[in-house]
Amino acid sequence: MAKHSEVYPSPEELEAVQTIISHVECALKIVSDQMDVPKDDTENTESGSASGDSQDRVLRGVMRPTVTLLKEVAERLTEKLESSPGTYTVSQCPVDAAIAVTSTQSILTLTLHMTSPLVREEQGSDTQESAEETEVNDPPDVLDRQKCLSALASLRHAKWFQAKVNNLPSAVVVIRIMRDLCNRVPTWAPLSGWPLELLVEKAIGTSERPMGAGESLRRVLECVASGILLGDGPGIKDPCEKEDVDVMAAVTVQQCEDITQSAQFALRLCAFGQMYKVLGMDYKPAKPRRLAGAGGKDDTSTYAYICLAFFHLFLFSAVTDDFSMNAVMRLNQYRPGLDYRLTSQTGPVHEPVFTMAVDLNGKTYEATGPSKRAAKLNVATKVLQDLGLPTGSESKLESTDTEDESVKSALTHLTAIFPIQQILQGPILTKNGKNPVMELNEKRRSLKYELSAETGGSHEKCFVMEVEVDGQKFKGRGSNKKEAKAYAALAALEKLFPDDDDLTNTIRNPAKKKVTYTDMVINVFYDSSSSYCPNFEYNVQFLR
Repeated sequence: MAKHSEVYPSPEELEAVQTIISHVECALKIVSDQMDVPKDDTENTESGSASGDSQDRVLRGVMRPTVTLLKEVAERLTEKLESSPGTYTVSQCPVDAAIAVTSTQSILTLTLHMTSPLVREEQGSDTQESAEETEVNDPPDVLDRQKCLSALASLRHAKWFQAKVNNLPSAVVVIRIMRDLCNRVPTWAPLSGWPLELLVEKAIGTSERPMGAGESLRRVLECVASGILLGDGPGIKDPCEKEDVDVMAAVTVQQCEDITQSAQFALRLCAFGQMYKVLGMDYKPAKPRRLAGAGGKDDTSTYAYICLAFFHLFLFSAVTDDFSMNAVMRLNQYRPGLDYRLTSQTGPVHEPVFTMAVDLNGKTYEATGPSKRAAKLNVATKVLQDLGLPTGSESKLESTDTEDESVKSALTHLTAIFPIQQILQGPILTKNGKNPVMELNEKRRSLKYELSAETGGSHEKCFVMEVEVDGQKFKGRGSNKKEAKAYAALAALEKLFPDDDDLTNTIRNPAKKKVTYTDMVINVFYDSSSSYCPNFEYNVQFLR
């Protein structure tokens, strides 16, 4: 993202681009309305039927672009832009089939290409008769057909980009970074433009899950390094053409091999932590992490931070104060599975306004934004504010002392609710250092643990185990049955054997003394009525 911040235009540049586009777009709309008028304005409007109106009106959009039409549009556009004298300069470029509008204030040039769908239809005619008819019907000052076809292709590419790429997370960021790579490294230059956009969309769009900017960039490099551009690879097909057209057809085999080799080398640099070389940035060492207890904090404060971190991550299932969470994530914790829907899209193409809506508790919330993501964040923030929950936009506490006090108070509340072993998530042991289930089993045999309750969703289960000891029932709660069973046994031990430890056990049950038997006579008597078993005795001697 640091590299993206470098290549991203400044707010002043973005404002200048939006200004010149808005002014020229409005002026062209007026010129189009003026040119699309009936030939005879003095005739009676009531006598004009639908067929007559279509004959009298000139639909300029389906005409073959000519030099005469280009000059007429340029002259009318100059008149409409004269409302800001000295701001714009209009130039005619018949060779390029374009009109150039230059802003004298921000030194920006906007190029308007003239084209028509008829150019592509005439190109698709296969018969010689249609070709001859086209040559006859072509005006003498028709513009270059190849320039017009390129303009039509650019229009199709823009529509495809808006439909496919805008919705992919991190795709626009990766395209900007890869475009900078193509400009810096000559090896990547043949990939710039339309092939680059198709490559990024294909690499990111085939992922099974959303990815961040760094992971998406690495996936694009892996896609190139796998040999997609080589002769035996799948290549990159143009989705905006009816026929199967490889966008890399104009690139030589050697250039494709060089790009593949460069991508493989870039992946090796990334593997060894040298991504800054791939991005063309200066090395910036990572900030060292502050160890726990550093900075003059005592052990109590360090312990409090550990407990509070666990409290935020595992124990508090509602909306937390984690500043890394945005409004959508917080609302999803409060009410999972909400359906955000796009209700409307207004504004021009270069500055759209999206309206997102969501239903909660029988109430519909709506909010707008310059993108679907921004509108979704705004509507989530609106819902959280209405519910009185934190939105995540609050700034972090600036005072360290205030932060320490809040941590200590949270620790006090935490330890009052949960045992210390449950907070730290270490092994659950008794005060004798034994497993609670094993120690209770030593005191009371054949105990039966039963599952009394199971709550929570599939991602956050909570089990309650129950055991009956000496007529009393004890319950334990945990994230799994084993943990709940241990807490139930621990509760029974603390209730029934509060003063029982290894020392008292030693006093209460002293070790049995081994007795040495020297001459022990064991008399074995049998029934005297038995005729075959006479009375006898054994003289047994036990030695120590």
